[in-house]
Amino acid sequence: MNFLNNMNLLPKNFIVANVVEVLKEDPENGVEKLYEMSQTFVTDPQVKAIVGQIKGYYDTHPSIKRYIKNMIYNTNKTCLNYFLQNVAVKELWEGLPKREQLSAQYRIHIPHAIVIDLGMNDSLSSQGCSPQFDPNLAMPLSEVNRLVLEAKELGIHQILITGGDPFLNDSLLKMYEKHNDVEFMVLTNGSLLNDQRCLTLSKLGNVFPLILLEGNKEQVSEAILGSAYEEIMAGLERLKSYGILFGAITPVKRSTLKLISSDDFILPLIRKGSRLNAYVITHDEPLQPQEYEELEARVSFIRQTRPYVTFLLRSSQPFVCRRLVGPFYFDYELNGQKQQIHLPQVNVQKSQNKQLLQVLREMNS
Repeated sequence: MNFLNNMNLLPKNFIVANVVEVLKEDPENGVEKLYEMSQTFVTDPQVKAIVGQIKGYYDTHPSIKRYIKNMIYNTNKTCLNYFLQNVAVKELWEGLPKREQLSAQYRIHIPHAIVIDLGMNDSLSSQGCSPQFDPNLAMPLSEVNRLVLEAKELGIHQILITGGDPFLNDSLLKMYEKHNDVEFMVLTNGSLLNDQRCLTLSKLGNVFPLILLEGNKEQVSEAILGSAYEEIMAGLERLKSYGILFGAITPVKRSTLKLISSDDFILPLIRKGSRLNAYVITHDEPLQPQEYEELEARVSFIRQTRPYVTFLLRSSQPFVCRRLVGPFYFDYELNGQKQQIHLPQVNVQKSQNKQLLQVLREMNS
């Protein structure tokens, strides 16, 4: 690992690729090896202190240790490499200072990530729901490509793709490949994750599917016409077998509050390879303060005791016809102060004939 001796002179993508090599060569001890190496090449006292804090957190939280080792063991090298490149380097290392600089320059808030609503159909029919597809609301691929390009220019390298099921449009796969410096989190019902598509995703490496799940078999079967639950579960198994990073996204309903935060729901997803669960509280299913506190406590407990990342999101839009389109809000506390991350939603009505910067400015006003 001589490259570490000249780390400051090397391209960041080269550094990350070698970090992935170290981890994949020895998943059990890779983190410890990287920490030992860091003691040689990290000279800045502040950075060294941060590295020490991260290592201390890793050592004292068994669930985090299991989570990271599990991810290293079961994620293919391409997906792991792109995830670290796009999230750690592009989004944080390079993207954070760029977004701060441009936010000050343009006097608007440039977000960590954006939601692009494609306005597409879904591949599954929902119970009691007959949505009318309006082709005028479907975003052309050229428009999606333009928005992604402009997002990167603003330092945004995480994009959530939603609106129907994006895997209905295989043309998007070429776009994901073209913009391999972006981590695309694609919201899907999971029914289209066949072997050919999973093989393609494993080679792309920068697509992180988020499978919509209302609960276990009973709840999903109540929501979808036909028997698609087994097909969705088979899709999760395929994602795991191809070493693809993926997670679940769950709309919160008062009737399923205890189920979706229980081990009966979480543990099978972990076994099938899911890395995270985002719980979305929608406009049409508000929780009472006590219910919210209980859910928040349970989600925090899962995160601290299971090898799984869980968090709460809020959406100002209702959950209709199994569609979660954003915008989304993530609330958290930092040094005792309440903070909020806003993930703005962009659709064809907002973006037509407008640059992304203008769209964000209108949302800020």
